[in-house]
Amino acid sequence: MSQILIISDTHFLREHDLEEFFNTVNGYDAIIHCGDIFLGFDPKTFHAPKPLYICRGNNDFANLEQTLQFEIDGTLFYITHGHINHLSYEPLEFLKLRKDYPANVFCFGHTHIPYFNEVDDVTLINPGSLALPRNYPRHRTYAIYDTVTRQTHFYDYPTLEEIIVPQPTKEKK
Repeated sequence: MSQILIISDTHFLREHDLEEFFNTVNGYDAIIHCGDIFLGFDPKTFHAPKPLYICRGNNDFANLEQTLQFEIDGTLFYITHGHINHLSYEPLEFLKLRKDYPANVFCFGHTHIPYFNEVDDVTLINPGSLALPRNYPRHRTYAIYDTVTRQTHFYDYPTLEEIIVPQPTKEKK
């Protein structure tokens, strides 16, 4: 069973702050970071406590891929920051990518607002921001995705209390 910690837009958090966050949250098996990690991030020297899958955001300067596609426990993930072609502002547009990039879960960031939607067999997740939330009320948020139950839970940081992210009303594809 794999619990995947999903974060994005950590921006001005220092490396030490991010490491402290990783040590505060319990029970996850891998980390997805959807870009805009922190100034000076170097993937060669940064040591995450679990496997780290990270893509480049619009404020990242490290040599990172714009998108990543990978599998964890039979679940196909596609991650991107979402600033290219404004995908993060029109999340259902990710469904058009399925032909070229098949995925069960699309993870993205950029808006700093948590988002969750399930359309057919695809889950769309924006974990929000650990540093600069733009949602109301202002919660610094992250998500945990379970590859077995396919459930997504959102949490407030630093309280670690679960919060509800309303799922959009079902729209026709």
